[in-house]
Amino acid sequence: MSDLNLLRYYARLTPLGSDQDIKIALADVANTLFTSTRHARNLLGDMHKLDWLSWTPKVGRNQRSTLRLKIELKELKIQLATKRIEQGKYEKALSILDNDERAFGLLLQSTSGASFREGRLHIQLTYKRPFEQLVPHQRHRSSERYLIRQIYCCLVSCDFEGRLEPQLAHHWQQDEQAQQWTFYLRPGLTFHNGTAINAHTIAELFTRLLELEHYHPDLDHLVDISAPMDNKVVFTLSQPDQGFAGLLSGIKFSIQPLSQLQENYQGPVVGSGVFEVIEHSNTRLCLQAFEQYYACRALTDLVTIWQLDEKELKQKQIETNQSSSQSHHACHYYLTSEGDNTAEAVQHTRIEDGCMFLLFNQRSSRPLDTLQQRYLSSVITPESTYRHLQQERKTFGSENAYNLLPQWHKVIRPIAEPCSLPSKISIAVYDYNSLINCAYAVAEQLKLLGIEVVVNIYSFRELNQRSERHQLLEDLIVHNINLDDNRHSSAFGSLFHNPILQASIGDKAQAWLSESLKHLRANTPLEHYLDALEPIASSLINQYLLLPIFHHRQTLRFHGVLKDVALTNWGWPDIRNVWSAD
Repeated sequence: MSDLNLLRYYARLTPLGSDQDIKIALADVANTLFTSTRHARNLLGDMHKLDWLSWTPKVGRNQRSTLRLKIELKELKIQLATKRIEQGKYEKALSILDNDERAFGLLLQSTSGASFREGRLHIQLTYKRPFEQLVPHQRHRSSERYLIRQIYCCLVSCDFEGRLEPQLAHHWQQDEQAQQWTFYLRPGLTFHNGTAINAHTIAELFTRLLELEHYHPDLDHLVDISAPMDNKVVFTLSQPDQGFAGLLSGIKFSIQPLSQLQENYQGPVVGSGVFEVIEHSNTRLCLQAFEQYYACRALTDLVTIWQLDEKELKQKQIETNQSSSQSHHACHYYLTSEGDNTAEAVQHTRIEDGCMFLLFNQRSSRPLDTLQQRYLSSVITPESTYRHLQQERKTFGSENAYNLLPQWHKVIRPIAEPCSLPSKISIAVYDYNSLINCAYAVAEQLKLLGIEVVVNIYSFRELNQRSERHQLLEDLIVHNINLDDNRHSSAFGSLFHNPILQASIGDKAQAWLSESLKHLRANTPLEHYLDALEPIASSLINQYLLLPIFHHRQTLRFHGVLKDVALTNWGWPDIRNVWSAD
């Protein structure tokens, strides 16, 4: 008999009490189980073998035997549901738990990690929120950008040092003026649905991208895309661009079917990368390795990421820079239960390529003047903000920031003299816990100066849309940038087409920034972008338009289950290279 059928019979016995000797005749047990005496004896034997109970029969008619239930019904259900989760039978597990989603979520969290199912390596993770539609042409937060990178490929990729590497294109070249770039595609490329990827596909895709407002800053110098051969696509520019191939390594230039660019597209996501999407709902995202991937197939066969309310989690497995009640804790990214003390814990820690910062919004209805910006930059510092977070027990893994990237030189400015400040100041921020906590820490510092403060919280998409429409009118904006794996090009893009930064610094500064960046891309090779960008970013800080606050510290922990797992720029594990020796 299956353990699920036995569970139903066991549930009928539990009113008798557990963890105690019960004197009872077999006939009474049979009555309790609503079955025959013979069947009752067999059921007791089966449950005894599973160590759910002990049954010590006494010889003789109407003799009272000894029954002892060894396990509470709730605990038994958890054991059986855990077994089903490990087998990938999620609906059955939820049914065993009487559709208790909280209990189901806690079990998902405790069973996360890597496991083999029928010879296939499966990774199960939990995350705090549902993912938005995973299409490259929309603006996304870090976790969605990470997943898009797993689902799609670009023509080329860019490594940590700014060196280009082949992806769908195996070779590329530029003319002497860096105004014509030619890419040669690999043969036999397909999307996840089997549709061919060729030069005509690429040309049609980029022609459509040119029409999207979101792409105008990046492609304002692209005048023609042609496909003279099935494997050859040519981009012609109106201005030199030494890093154009690096631009195309960006997530927003991932190769996708043209149909996905339709407004309000609701069909299945079709990519070109190492994993394909087999399910995407508000409760879970399921990926599987794409067998026709152009390069090395992923070592991982299946990935399931469950959405759970973060308040229900005992610990957070993939948690992007959230607050901790203990100030010295870093941000944690778990792949197995931290409670697993049987294996040696392994930890990877890194400072993110990015920054949390404060913007003085020049498009505010009453923008602060230069003297006020200087004074507030002396009052609101990384140190003072951290102290306020400590007082509220809302600190997170961080390093004080004095420039936009941790490897750039510190920008140190003189302490400004006090000056008169407005009686009211408003702050805008998007709905990300660390940013919100920092916004309120800034607000508390302003209140100490006698200022009335309002903090307005928007969704990530709404904050960007308001900025693009010049409708973001708060005096201060708490915001962040996080570089993608193509660090050099991503750093350029974080200044060149960041709508919130571009809109908030004012027309004069925006025109200067845009021209400086266009000059940079025309004269600077991609691998030198970071060095060339540093003085530009430093100028924004020196002009008191931007105030760096923190760099996040990211940590990945696991316990002997996973081998050589890297922590990516997004704070997620490199799931394509997860493997197990078991």
